[in-house]
Amino acid sequence: MRLATGGIMHETHTFSAEPTAIETFDVARGAELWRYAGTNHSVGGVVDACRARRIGLLPTFFATAVSTAAADRATFEAMAGELVAGIAAALPVDGIVLTLHGAMVAEGFPDAEAEVVRRVREVAGPDLPIAVTLDLHANIGQAMVEASTVVVGYDTYPHLDAAERAREAVDLLVATVEGRIRPTMALVKPPLLPVPQAMFTALPPFKTLFERAHALEAAEEALVITIAGGFPYADVPMAGMSVLAVTDADIQRAERIARELADLAWAHRAEMVIRNVPPGEAVAAAIRHPERPVVLVDVGDNIGGGTPGDGTVLLAELLAQGAQDATIFIADAEAVRAAVAAGVGGTVETAVGGKTDDLHGPPVPVRGRVRLLGDGRFVHEGPENAGVPADMGPTAVVRVEGVNLVLTSRKLMPGDLQQLKTVGIDPLRQQILVVKAAVRWRGGYGPITRHAIDVDTPGLGSVDLNRFRFEQLRRPIYPLDAESTW
Repeated sequence: MRLATGGIMHETHTFSAEPTAIETFDVARGAELWRYAGTNHSVGGVVDACRARRIGLLPTFFATAVSTAAADRATFEAMAGELVAGIAAALPVDGIVLTLHGAMVAEGFPDAEAEVVRRVREVAGPDLPIAVTLDLHANIGQAMVEASTVVVGYDTYPHLDAAERAREAVDLLVATVEGRIRPTMALVKPPLLPVPQAMFTALPPFKTLFERAHALEAAEEALVITIAGGFPYADVPMAGMSVLAVTDADIQRAERIARELADLAWAHRAEMVIRNVPPGEAVAAAIRHPERPVVLVDVGDNIGGGTPGDGTVLLAELLAQGAQDATIFIADAEAVRAAVAAGVGGTVETAVGGKTDDLHGPPVPVRGRVRLLGDGRFVHEGPENAGVPADMGPTAVVRVEGVNLVLTSRKLMPGDLQQLKTVGIDPLRQQILVVKAAVRWRGGYGPITRHAIDVDTPGLGSVDLNRFRFEQLRRPIYPLDAESTW
């Protein structure tokens, strides 16, 4: 058996001011995809599954990037064109596995990844099986379902099962190729727009939803069930929650299961409304807490959700309240250059953060001693993305009063303790750790955290969706339309 694989992953924040260009993406071509082997990544799961089954895998093109604004038409066409051309060159094959995110938006394409699958289907023909893996924050539309043979989404947030779900997708694709199953898919989209913070799968309401889905799978009612919370910061018609049930040649059963789980989600909608703690109150509570470390979750500057990573509200509060043994990351290449110019042991005086937009706090003037300079590279220890290299760009650690200010040239989603260890910071010796995230931080930080406070910081990751001006989103939708019915 021969399979072709490739993909594009981008979670698009349509309200972001950060441009998305080819240079935004980490691109792997051909044999370069083998670098994901053995990692907890969707591409790694595909590679490992095919190697275990002795399946001939033809790698084509894969591009991934941290969340930013919508890609322009030229960027999308360049990436989609290269991926589709690679798939076409690999033909004939027995099947195709596409690693996608599911919430990518590009100029002219509100559902960019559905357009990718449509183009792949066009060159592959109507009968060639195509399996797709998606993130839990995918905004799934009917176009994606119609172009695919089987879709498998993550079951966890933080995303601890990326490789496992990819292996499952390969298993289902192989069974389809061999004629053992005939996947049929039904999509139901309840009018729900939960924020990422509400989607933590270890707690209700999403824990409740996945427990029911897994029970149905265990009873062999469905081949696989995808519950996607969606990505709410995309102003597109298909944004929001999705339930996608896949059965073996039984569309009525798939429709019944999808509707049951969608109804269950609607019944728990009130639990998806989040309220966080004001910044001043949160910092004061963290300083007073008798155990360490305390994690302050800078939800408004949730990097994984498309924010710039240079929010300063919590930095200003930490300094104003005299916090000791606190660590915060801020993405600011200009400030890094100032620290490099001062050198290790030198004093740097500069304005930090607040340079991408005016939504996450103004630049904060600081004066501190440069403790460390580095290249910002490390390998994730996991569990999420275990084994995958990371690059924060040139990085500096500056001690400002009682705060370790880690300045990076590139924003990087927090969630792995190697991000701290690689810059010489022992997380267990810190009283306060600031993470610019919503839930992803729990993967690496969770086991060591004594107390966590979700902070109501301003910005593009705000849990108050009324702060955003939606124009293309389907309405009514909860919680924006609190009195809506379904």
